[in-house]
Amino acid sequence: MEKLLHVALTFDADPDAFDPSLEKGPKSGLTWRGVDEGIPRIRDLLSRYADSGGVTPRVTWFVRVDSQIGHECGHAAFLFRRFAETWASCAAGGDMIGWHPHLCGLADGQRRRELDPSHLRCVLRESWTDMRAFGFVPDVSRMGEGFCSSAVMGVLEELGVTCDSTAMPGRVRKDSQRSLDWYGTPQEPYYPSRNDYRVPGPDALGVLEVPMSMVPVRAEYDREPLRRYIDLSFHHASLRDGLKAFLASAPLLVAVNHPSTVLPNPNGQRHGLLSFDLGEFRRNLEFVLQECERLKRPFRFVTLRECIALFGRQEKDS
Repeated sequence: MEKLLHVALTFDADPDAFDPSLEKGPKSGLTWRGVDEGIPRIRDLLSRYADSGGVTPRVTWFVRVDSQIGHECGHAAFLFRRFAETWASCAAGGDMIGWHPHLCGLADGQRRRELDPSHLRCVLRESWTDMRAFGFVPDVSRMGEGFCSSAVMGVLEELGVTCDSTAMPGRVRKDSQRSLDWYGTPQEPYYPSRNDYRVPGPDALGVLEVPMSMVPVRAEYDREPLRRYIDLSFHHASLRDGLKAFLASAPLLVAVNHPSTVLPNPNGQRHGLLSFDLGEFRRNLEFVLQECERLKRPFRFVTLRECIALFGRQEKDS
């Protein structure tokens, strides 16, 4: 029998237009159909499936809490106030609630990346304080837009975060829309070096980095496949080959999704990568399960917190 595959289904609770490619026409404020409508549909769908042990999926929801949300909505922890019943229901069902801060500020009306270590510490602590007011003290995080730094990792450790899932192994992008650098990062979970968050080291932080699962994906607008995280709402034709190769031997699958992408695209246009179709999400999920059956690989659904016990102790002792 092949090695057990652990499957971590994670969802980033961002505004519906979480990517510039989704913004059509003038901005009219943040909308949250993904949280309000998408999450219930996803939970209903997942309740129909079970892993090799007969257990239904327990997933990780990363809730957006940061200064940007505070600026737009009046309170950094706005989502905990507006959707308190949603998160309580998810937690009662065995799901995990994590933290999803973005580190862009506003200067002269323009977004800018927060880079100063002292400022980073300040804005992260402010969001942390807002969450505590709602009785939420997260120990798992995912930074927005794949951005991270050694300073950010250090602050997460100071705040008591024990597991982060921001890494996009091998992905480097620096332009007007993104600033991320995960050069040399392994696909396996690791404890980041204090001097270089991208790689493990003997001077490691106490935060286990659990990278997103990266595979070659060819969007309809790509000339060649590009390494992207596994998103089960991608068009199946774009994701299938890379996902199939990944499932052949990987011990851990960390899928990253946005709840809004299982709902019809509000602008009515076809997207070259995101399906905006719950049926396509289901098709990709069933493909994972069918491949595991074909490969005779047992699989188990896990939350990100469970990855600490599964991979952290083993990695730290090695």
